[in-house]
Amino acid sequence: MFDVDLFTFFRYVLSLIVTIYASIVIFQSAYSWYIWLAGTDRYTAVLRRYVIVQGLKLRFRAFFGDVMLCLLLSIAFCLMWRAQYLLDRINETVAAR
Repeated sequence: MFDVDLFTFFRYVLSLIVTIYASIVIFQSAYSWYIWLAGTDRYTAVLRRYVIVQGLKLRFRAFFGDVMLCLLLSIAFCLMWRAQYLLDRINETVAAR
């Protein structure tokens, strides 16, 4: 039989499917916004200018808490990923003995 941990296999397959799905949804949404805001209608042009002006008014300080939260969650994710890698290596070493 195969020497495969089913939980690890499930985790890798699930992460692959979720990554592909999220990428497709993000690209479809960005493309639809681009098509919608690229219109030549007068009202669409006004809306496009409004979106650009509001984007320029954003301040980093207003979103600093959210940026820090995202950064800390990314660091925690990387630490857990590294811990899982180390646990897998330990498991392989113990199984080899």
